[in-house]
Amino acid sequence: MNFSETKTELFQADKKTKLLVYEWLPDKNVKAVMIAIHGGMAHGGDWVTPALYFTKEGVATYAPDLRWHGTYPKYNEKGKVFFHINSYDEYVADIHKFYTWVKERHPQTPIFIISHSNGALIALKYGLTLAKNADIKGFIVSSPWLENRVKIPAILKKIARLIAGIHPTFAVKPPSLTDLLTHDENITARHHRDEEIGLRGTAASAKLGVESEKTQAWVIENLKAWKRFPVYAVLAGDDQLADVEGSKNALNSMPSELLTLIVHENNFHENFNEVNREQTFKGIAKWMQKIIS
Repeated sequence: MNFSETKTELFQADKKTKLLVYEWLPDKNVKAVMIAIHGGMAHGGDWVTPALYFTKEGVATYAPDLRWHGTYPKYNEKGKVFFHINSYDEYVADIHKFYTWVKERHPQTPIFIISHSNGALIALKYGLTLAKNADIKGFIVSSPWLENRVKIPAILKKIARLIAGIHPTFAVKPPSLTDLLTHDENITARHHRDEEIGLRGTAASAKLGVESEKTQAWVIENLKAWKRFPVYAVLAGDDQLADVEGSKNALNSMPSELLTLIVHENNFHENFNEVNREQTFKGIAKWMQKIIS
C-alpha cells in the first residue's frame, strides 16, 4: 500500500467484515509488539512514522484499518470511507479479536496497545472491558478524544440524536482541520493526498456523533476504576480537536501509580506525527523497556 510496511494481510473481524492490516516487522528478533488503533478519518497506514522508528528498536507494529476507514470499501460490500460506527462495542470486539489474532503469531512476546484520538477512546474502553483478562503489558494513548475542543450546542446534539434514529448513516462534512493536525508540512501534504484518493475520510455520520458522545461520557466516568495496565499518555497542548484539559482531568482520575502523563504544549493533535516526535518515541521506548524488564 506504499506506507513502507513490511506486508499487509486481511483480518476477518466477523463473518461479513474484513479489515486490511498493515504490518511493520523488525529484521531480527521481535522484542515487543504494538497493536495500533488509528483515529477517526484516518487509516492503518498513518502509523508509518512511529512504526518505522520502533522497528529499529525491535518492536513490530500491526495496524488494521478500522470499520468504514481506509481500504474498508475494497473488501466489504456496500462499504464507503467515512467516520461511522454502529456502536463502540463493535470497535472493542474487533480489537479484542485482533489481539487474539496477533497473540497467535507472537505467543511469548510482550504486547502493547498504541492508540491515537478516537483510537485512544476505543483503547480506553477496551482496557475497561474486554481487555481485563488479556495479556497486554500496557496502553499508549495520544490525544484521547474524550471531550470535543469545540463544544456542540445542546439543540444540535438533540437534532443529531433524532437524525441518527431515523438515518444512522446520514453523513455530515465538518470543517476541515487537516492543516491543524501536525506542524510537519510533509505529513500534512500526505494527509491531503490520502483525502484526494479516498483513503482518508472527510465526513462523519449522525450515528457516530451519538455513539461517541455516549462512549466519551462512559469512559470518563469509569477511568477511576482502571486497573492493572500501565498507561503512557501523550497530550497536545495546542490540540484543535480534543479538549486537552478534559483529557488531563479524566486521565488523572486513574490510579496515579499506573499513569505516566506527558504534555507537549506546542503540539497540534497528532503527537506521533509532530516535528518533536522523536522525543515522544524515545520516552515511549524507555517506558516499554522498563515494563518488559
